[in-house]
Amino acid sequence: MKKTKKIFSRIMSVISILIFLFGLVVFVSVLNASAGKVPSVFGFSVLQVSSGSMEPELMTGSVVVVKETDVYTLKVGDIISFYSTDKSIEGKVNTHRIEKIEYSMGTARSPIFTTKGDANRNVDTEKVRSANVIGKVVYDLGTVSGSVISVFQNPNVIFFVIVLPLIFITFGEAVNLATLIAKSKYDKEEDEDANAEEKI
Repeated sequence: MKKTKKIFSRIMSVISILIFLFGLVVFVSVLNASAGKVPSVFGFSVLQVSSGSMEPELMTGSVVVVKETDVYTLKVGDIISFYSTDKSIEGKVNTHRIEKIEYSMGTARSPIFTTKGDANRNVDTEKVRSANVIGKVVYDLGTVSGSVISVFQNPNVIFFVIVLPLIFITFGEAVNLATLIAKSKYDKEEDEDANAEEKI
């Protein structure tokens, strides 16, 4: 019974490390997203605020969690992340507050958002179409997280500080697991041989 528990514990350790490695890869890929399609995990994206346009609500360097949201449920005052169509930052991700909502003509009547940075005097020159909305900001992880994440955005730091040690740990756990299984099998065979001799 004890050996079975040990084997189960080893298996869970290996699985846990592999899940952590997978999660780390996904997390880093999300953090390193810039222009283009922002990846999401279960409808959530993690983005870093790169300017002071939303201060003091969102400080420069803050990390925010953005959730994919039905654009029809967004309201004035919500903070959203979106792909900007402003020529100076076209295609890049911007995070501003909704100041006004209008609706397009036609049967779809899609929302069109006027946005503004809290620290800016004027509203953004380009309105945000529904198709360019990434989601609503649901949580601010703060600037401390941003500083830590900036360090871990360096692939060398990720590999040598986290990935490589975890690979060695995983390999060690796998070897221990194989040894434990082999020993358990050997002990079982010995017990069977002993029982057979007793019967004779």
